[in-house]
Amino acid sequence: MNVRALPKALLVLLAAFLAVGFVSAQAADKKAPEYPNAKRESPRIDLRSERDQKMLQNGFNALNSGDDAKASKLLDKVLKDSDSKYAKAMALRGLAQMKINGGDAKAGIPLLQQALDLNSLPNDDYFNTMLTIAQVQAQDEQWQPALATLQKWMTEGGKQSGQAYALEGNIYYRLNQYPQAVQAMKQALALKPDAPESWNQLLMASYAGMNDYAEAAKIEEAVVAKNPNDKSAVKNLVNIYLQAKEPDKALKVMADAKARGLYTTEQDYLNLAKMYIYIGQNQQDPKPNALQAAQTLQEGLAKKAIQPGYEPYKLLGDAYYVAGDQDKATAAWAKGSPYAKNGELDFLRAQLLIQDQKFSAGRSLMQTALKRGVKRVGAAWALIGNADLSLKDRAGAIAAFRKAEQDPETRAAAQKILKQLHARKK
Repeated sequence: MNVRALPKALLVLLAAFLAVGFVSAQAADKKAPEYPNAKRESPRIDLRSERDQKMLQNGFNALNSGDDAKASKLLDKVLKDSDSKYAKAMALRGLAQMKINGGDAKAGIPLLQQALDLNSLPNDDYFNTMLTIAQVQAQDEQWQPALATLQKWMTEGGKQSGQAYALEGNIYYRLNQYPQAVQAMKQALALKPDAPESWNQLLMASYAGMNDYAEAAKIEEAVVAKNPNDKSAVKNLVNIYLQAKEPDKALKVMADAKARGLYTTEQDYLNLAKMYIYIGQNQQDPKPNALQAAQTLQEGLAKKAIQPGYEPYKLLGDAYYVAGDQDKATAAWAKGSPYAKNGELDFLRAQLLIQDQKFSAGRSLMQTALKRGVKRVGAAWALIGNADLSLKDRAGAIAAFRKAEQDPETRAAAQKILKQLHARKK
């Protein structure tokens, strides 16, 4: 798994800006401003008509109670009949909210933009609306427009927000601008120490995007240290180590997770066994890790965490083969053969039998493998030919090597042996 594969809506949380109705001019004046450093001068609310006020409030009450039909009727009437730009802007926000609630967030964007263009909303409503546009654009994967809207909000609103920086980091990440994503996420986390874990995950993924796996690992190591039973965090840390080409560290994390009882599924056992085999194959003495792989698989089968099948028995045979125990490898592959869709496991078994000078059994099994289908057809016939030679079956060997001659992989070697066989006959 790539650590960069994050959910597209990881950090996009719509502000519930329409959960209340409009505010009166007097109430707006008394309220502490959310944007005290805004560059825009906040306009006075121009709503004076009691009729419009009542209609607007009733529209929002209907919206908040889930009566969209009534809300739409009232807000449309405000938009059509009111002389107040503030009332029209609020009605547009309400209509946009209905689009968003109905799952058509994209259709809400132009309505919200129209509300901004009226330039009648107080700063709190104005800039919260602008931030929501950025969020909706990000949800719709309009990354460049979302970034432009968000940065305008930051510049003109003059407000620092952990959530806003997290949204910016998310957008930069989607644009593959990882250094900028890292910077934004650092600012987000500095402003909100109790941030959700997803923010750390995005920072970690951004470092990984820069191929800075050392920094990515530091973040995920801290997460695992804090929450050792968080299986997704363990998986992320393993993936980081693998991308950093540090499989030994990945194996240690996996083995520790299993020791803590965190690994319980079939895929957990299979992945751990694969890692043991991989590590073993790249060591001078592969046996210890290969046997650990076999032990892991046997334990999984015994606990019924692993169901008998092609993959576990193939893997078990591989583990024993890497460990140097050909008899156990052959036995494991034999158990997997009935589950196989082709003759590949039969090929492996037959190859070992022929190498072990069990020529008749090996030849017979290789013929079975060919009937079931194998990838290396020429190699299979060449091994049959070698078995025939050892069994003094010259005619059989010639026939087998002629088959092997038809495969580009084994053509040259087969022709050489055929030439030798025909020379002996003379």
